[in-house]
Amino acid sequence: MRPLLFIFGFLSVICTATSQTLPPLANLLPYAGAVKNIEPRDKWRNLEIPAVFIDQGAWHGFHLPSNKQDYGSFPGPMIIAQEYSIYFSKNIQQLSLFDEDGSERILASAPKQNRYSLPKGLFQQYEWPDLILTTQLQFIDNRSARVLTKITNKTDVSKRWKIEWQGQPFSTHPKIQDYSLIKNHQINNNISRWQLTPATNTWNLLLQNAEYQIEYPKGVVLSATGQHGYHAKEIVDLPAGSSHSTTSLHQYFHTKEERVARASMTSIDKRIKHNDHAVQKRVWKLADTKYDRMAARAVMTLTHNWRSAAGNILHDAVTPSVSFKWFNGVWAWDSWKQAVALAKFEPQLAKSNILAMFDYQFEADDEVRPQDHGSLPDVIFYNKSPARGGIGGNWNERNGKPPLAAWAVWEVYKNTNDANFIKVMYPKLVAYHQWWYRNRDHNHNGLVEYGANLHPAHLTNGKPNRKAIIEAAAWESGMDNAPRFDEAYDLNVLENHNADGELVGYSLSQESVDLNAYLYAEKRLLAKMALIMGVSEQANKWQQQAQILSTKIQTEMFDPETGFFYDIRYGQGKRELLTKLGKGVEGWIPLWAKAATNGQAKKMVTMHLTDKEFATTIPFPTVSADSSSFAPSRYWRGPVWLDQAWFGLKGLKNYGFNDKANKLALSLLDNAEGVTSDGVIRENYHPLTGKGLHCNNFSWSASVLLLIYHEWIAQ
Repeated sequence: MRPLLFIFGFLSVICTATSQTLPPLANLLPYAGAVKNIEPRDKWRNLEIPAVFIDQGAWHGFHLPSNKQDYGSFPGPMIIAQEYSIYFSKNIQQLSLFDEDGSERILASAPKQNRYSLPKGLFQQYEWPDLILTTQLQFIDNRSARVLTKITNKTDVSKRWKIEWQGQPFSTHPKIQDYSLIKNHQINNNISRWQLTPATNTWNLLLQNAEYQIEYPKGVVLSATGQHGYHAKEIVDLPAGSSHSTTSLHQYFHTKEERVARASMTSIDKRIKHNDHAVQKRVWKLADTKYDRMAARAVMTLTHNWRSAAGNILHDAVTPSVSFKWFNGVWAWDSWKQAVALAKFEPQLAKSNILAMFDYQFEADDEVRPQDHGSLPDVIFYNKSPARGGIGGNWNERNGKPPLAAWAVWEVYKNTNDANFIKVMYPKLVAYHQWWYRNRDHNHNGLVEYGANLHPAHLTNGKPNRKAIIEAAAWESGMDNAPRFDEAYDLNVLENHNADGELVGYSLSQESVDLNAYLYAEKRLLAKMALIMGVSEQANKWQQQAQILSTKIQTEMFDPETGFFYDIRYGQGKRELLTKLGKGVEGWIPLWAKAATNGQAKKMVTMHLTDKEFATTIPFPTVSADSSSFAPSRYWRGPVWLDQAWFGLKGLKNYGFNDKANKLALSLLDNAEGVTSDGVIRENYHPLTGKGLHCNNFSWSASVLLLIYHEWIAQ
């Protein structure tokens, strides 16, 4: 519709004008707030302040102030204690400004004032007739943020001012008895350094030898105060019309070794300039429309959830949400969806996000699960599980996740033309693909089932625990509580064995249409990759397999009477489509994968793309709105997950229903809460009202919004 223009320069300077006019793309996300305690959370278990500013893959972040007593400072920091987001302090660098006579300048009373965010940082400005005070926060690398405080003498005579900063960390954690957050506090060489007390509380706090420090330049006098607090002051003499700047450096390290490996205040300006340029390349402006801001907001959401390598996360990766308590790890299918969007503006991070998961692809000599060679964990975290010699509880190998990795790799290739990345990933993807047929095709008929890995959590007294295995299989689908995984209707757990009769895993007695459609798409993509690799015989094999699978999907998984695709439930010599459980969004995946016939696609659109089924206010609810199982606020029983909406929209476009796809895409953008208004991007959405549900700042939702923008807005 319009060419995509990149903007350079709008981020280059802080707005020092005295008007309230803000630079373009200011205040994309609601960063402002006051920190109440070490872990303030809402009913969804999100951090109470909707958004936290983080950049460069750092593990700590800050806010803009909302309380007057915090003006001039950046509340926080929030730190990620390996796996859990907590606050280190309410405000670790509270600023105060005094005139030469000792009277305090109350920032809230400044005649002109501004507090705002830009994609590159957080900014504040306070102006009086004789003085301008500005302060800004920007990240310089993956462990360091710079706070720059600048005062300007507007008068025609020399003036003196005193700037003070002070802060104190939190002392305890409400869920851990007899625990003190700070082990030691020292002030040396203009650095206030706090050593955090190690903690191994699996579900609340994990720390090794973490440290937080603030470094001030020479000329600033530091002293210790109270319980682990500090005070800093600087006397500033300014000739008429001149300015003075003070830089402080905030750094959070998981270990002392990380800190020792980092340089001090060196080359900060050069790094800031480099990072500003990188941000300029990430974020664009066309006409500053609501859709442009949405796209920029999606980019920023992904950027805030970017974590640099640390602990057992060996490559930089994007986590689902820094705001939600349990989402500071790296999930498999999240990674694939995130990489597709990242490829459009940070292709190196897209590659890294994929590699972070494939670092843990199981090998045939794996000590824990050699039977799953080729597969991947569901999720990895800073700490490995006890089975892997770690102390974490969030690392999960009970199940896999839907096969979308080849799609991610291919989209990275399309945006980079990096054939070497294909060469690296192709054998890994082949092994991953083959695992599904070796470990999840119970009856060896070429239609694969979701299931569960061998795992202690799936046994009770040495025997398979049906409920636990069904739970893991639902997790493997990604649709945790979808009606098709309800235990009723003869859903059985089946044991899968290898050629030697050894147990290698479990399947449900249910061949899932989305899983097999994903595998069909993967075969076609592997064929394309094989051609790039120069192995045409393998490409032909993948094409032949794809043709066989598409025929199975078309003839066995589509119900002509109801005009929809369903899972197949089988057992005791019979097979039946799960029509009695109602229609789910998984039935649209064959259209995304191009596995349906034209007639089947037309029938689905004609019969089911209505406001009473799947063309709801926010289209493609996880369960059709006319289903008896429809619950519009219950996770995978009704809310719209944007990845599934994307598959549905692309499926319509694949079969020529462009007008319908365009209409539904715009309905999604215009009606989803906080998407084209200045709010946070949510995990999922109420299909009838558009209300945002569950976690804030959700990465794959941001990814999909970016994809929709490129597909329907920026073209």
